[in-house]
Amino acid sequence: MSPVPKKVQNDELSNNRINSRKELSKNGDTTKKNTSRGRRVARVNRTRINKNNNRNTSKLIFDSDTQDNNQELPLILDRINLKIIEELIGNGDIKSSEISAKLKIPLSTIQRRRTKIEKSILKKSYHMDLSLLGYRTAQIFIDVQKGKAREVGEMILEKYDRTVIRASTRINSSNNLCLDVVYNGSDELHNLLEEIKSIPVANKVDWSEQVTVLGDNLTGIIRNTLADKLDQYHPQIPK
Repeated sequence: MSPVPKKVQNDELSNNRINSRKELSKNGDTTKKNTSRGRRVARVNRTRINKNNNRNTSKLIFDSDTQDNNQELPLILDRINLKIIEELIGNGDIKSSEISAKLKIPLSTIQRRRTKIEKSILKKSYHMDLSLLGYRTAQIFIDVQKGKAREVGEMILEKYDRTVIRASTRINSSNNLCLDVVYNGSDELHNLLEEIKSIPVANKVDWSEQVTVLGDNLTGIIRNTLADKLDQYHPQIPK
């Protein structure tokens, strides 16, 4: 057999190298596609998990389970959480260590549960005592005709934004619009009342001034309401 010419050998070797590169390129493209597809699937799965967690976080569950839960899980409203809520409503500035000592529950448990409670069912805010600055507060009750209570309330809020704190519609037999107002003296209140009376659809205008707050039952009402709900779902749980 005659030997293969050197040029032919070189051509075959070159073709083999080209084919090898093509195969490697194909495999690389396939790997990149699979990796990219895998990343997309992972991102989609993470998005679905996050959406589900966001939905669950807003839920409030009445349960007898007293075990602590992860932040992603919904708030479990059991007897311990009810006691913590009662303490926080009575004094929003109370320290977790004080609650722990009073309820005889480990501090770490109180801290975890308090964080969940304050991120879900309780919201803390500050209120200024305007009376310390010499201001007085009152409520104005208006009987608005022709079904324009909302329209009149929005107009008054915008026009008297330095005096009217809030406006709300009401359902009763004598008025359908209530204004919470702040004023510096009787003359200022009188002028506001006269301007409101001049509104064509304002049929009747009354007012009252708060003198002394004697107390409130908010803490007890919230405690009893939540306890009743818990009893409704789990009547067998001892109090």
